[in-house]
Amino acid sequence: MYTARVSWPLLALLVACGDDGHTTDTTPDTTDTTDGPGPTDTTDTPGPTDDPTEPTDAPSVLQDCPVIPGNICPYIGVGVNGFNGDDVGILDVWLSFPQSIAFSPLGPPVLSDWNNHKLRAVEEDPADGLVTVMGTDFLGDGDPLGLDKTVGAPGTTVALNHPTQQMYNSLGLLVSDSWHTHKVRTWDPATGLVKIAVGGSAGNTGLNPEPIVGAKLNQPKEIWVDSKDNLWILDMRNQRIRYIDFIAATITTIAGSGTKDHCGDGGPATAACFAFPSGGNPEPGGAIAVNAAETIMYVADPENHVIRAIDLVGGTISTIAGTPETKGDVDGTGAAAMFNYPTDLALDGNELFIADANNHKIRKLDLTTMEVTTFVGTGLPACEMPYGYLVPQICDNQHDGGDGGPAIDAELYRPFGVELDLDGNLVIADTYDHRFRIVYR
Repeated sequence: MYTARVSWPLLALLVACGDDGHTTDTTPDTTDTTDGPGPTDTTDTPGPTDDPTEPTDAPSVLQDCPVIPGNICPYIGVGVNGFNGDDVGILDVWLSFPQSIAFSPLGPPVLSDWNNHKLRAVEEDPADGLVTVMGTDFLGDGDPLGLDKTVGAPGTTVALNHPTQQMYNSLGLLVSDSWHTHKVRTWDPATGLVKIAVGGSAGNTGLNPEPIVGAKLNQPKEIWVDSKDNLWILDMRNQRIRYIDFIAATITTIAGSGTKDHCGDGGPATAACFAFPSGGNPEPGGAIAVNAAETIMYVADPENHVIRAIDLVGGTISTIAGTPETKGDVDGTGAAAMFNYPTDLALDGNELFIADANNHKIRKLDLTTMEVTTFVGTGLPACEMPYGYLVPQICDNQHDGGDGGPAIDAELYRPFGVELDLDGNLVIADTYDHRFRIVYR
């Protein structure tokens, strides 16, 4: 069903943010635009349709990029912040702060087009572009009839509000974080139907464990599907990592006390502190990745600027790379390495790839030696940043940035996502460049 094509008019993007995250909150707030950093803040950040520097001449990216190991090439997107329809070749399509992409032999690649409030699948023929599988012309929370709460609603009737990440399960269902509306949804490629798996209004009931029905999340940024098709959830503004057992119909906190800080190394993960983004209108941040044996979970702890590991058998936590609460850009081993807002992870055996957003790099952590090296990026952003990280800029280099050459010499611009495709190549959500790029391995 995902191949049902829809051509949308130019999307006048709106923005939204969540509630304050108190545990007593019982109603989600999805319309506040009065505060908060990042591309959702309309007071200081131009949107894709109100940008005075929107290009008048059609930009382009490298079309015949040499497929050589170590090279970086365009993958999806031309580097323009906006929406120019689904019926556009993948190297000409406009995106808006893309966050992630999911690959599976059971379904098409699906990307989160964050500020367009859509999940979009790659057509079988790349010349046909993308097709929206979840999301409408406007932000929101669900379909008009509320069918996504029961029998399921067609994906293109289900409004979203800044989806951040998605992953296929073993049945071919796509599981997605509906980040700003505090839910996890599923999309069935066979039927095109979307359902809510968990979540409702924002908050935290304080129960542990608690029934799935009635459970509350607060901006769940990332999920990981296990071998039983259960879920780990990075519950961002609740400062916790939680586990859903669909057979038992329960959700349990496996890490995080709810306090924002750096604490707990060497002790129970449930007593530990994380520093996931918080406040009235935070950026997305934080990630999880689990090894094949499902014995270790790796956590990108973004505002602590470290990578942590949770022993899923013993229940303990440790910091394995980075200097806690200290940001920087240093390759090294263990605590000698430094990051600046690590916000996504991709695991390939003993290699952990890290989207080091504010260093404009992809780093690689060798899990045998704990050595951190730079894998992609010079550390210079594609555009100059006269107003800091949170005010995105537009420049010609967003359509190039070193494409066709060694990845280590490329320029990224706040990459928020990293993933491995089915051939083991590294795909980067080059978020502030509004496109995806691929590094061949």
